[in-house]
Amino acid sequence: MEAPILDFFDEKGVIDENKYILQDKVEYLKKNNIDTALLIFTRNFLEEIDDKELVEDFFDFSNASNSYKNYIYAKKFVVSVVPVGAPVAAMLMELLGYMGIKNFFACGSSGRLSEGIDSTAFVLVDKAIRCEGTSYRYAKPSLYAETDKDLTKHIEAHLKQLKLPYKKGTTWTTDCFLRETKSEIELRKNQGAVCVEMECSAWCCIAKYRKYKFAQLLYFSDSVKKEGWELYDTIHITRKSIITFMLDCVSEFVKK
Repeated sequence: MEAPILDFFDEKGVIDENKYILQDKVEYLKKNNIDTALLIFTRNFLEEIDDKELVEDFFDFSNASNSYKNYIYAKKFVVSVVPVGAPVAAMLMELLGYMGIKNFFACGSSGRLSEGIDSTAFVLVDKAIRCEGTSYRYAKPSLYAETDKDLTKHIEAHLKQLKLPYKKGTTWTTDCFLRETKSEIELRKNQGAVCVEMECSAWCCIAKYRKYKFAQLLYFSDSVKKEGWELYDTIHITRKSIITFMLDCVSEFVKK
């Protein structure tokens, strides 16, 4: 039996994006030639950066139970605080896309799967294993979804320039971290995954479907092993360093 999630794959959605977007925000982005966004998962973003004077409020992304800040950074690009999980993260990408954003960079945390990678190294994603449901509304079934090569190369060049430790590789995107079983951990590692998170493969497929560009850099916040789960005690330091790096990286990108 074909999964119900694959029904009506080729049919257009009924929601009119022109009624969904914030028109004044569209005009602001167009007037200022802003077409790039950095997606982050840090609610206290302003506390993580030193150059607060470069940040201005843009709009609040609200869902049924919470709201998330979106900022303009240095009048050059959008910085969006993203909810965890593919469905709602997809909503935010779609909304920003409707407003005029075409280039999406993301950074966030992940669970470390590979013992062969230093826990302080970054992961530059080149593809993601599709173990979430959202991507199947945007792309036909496949094991992997790929990030954009051009944006990924830009991040990699910046990593090399600063001589930061990183691994280019595959992430495993899951919908339910409480169902990461021993057998699945082993399978995903055999399929090339070095880490696990909850949004990347969905964003890859949305970007391809909507003709956006998307790339992501991850850090390790914890370790996921068959023997159990371990939270790292250096999360705050690593989170601040990846945000600082990506702000600089995206700033360089929008200069081109």
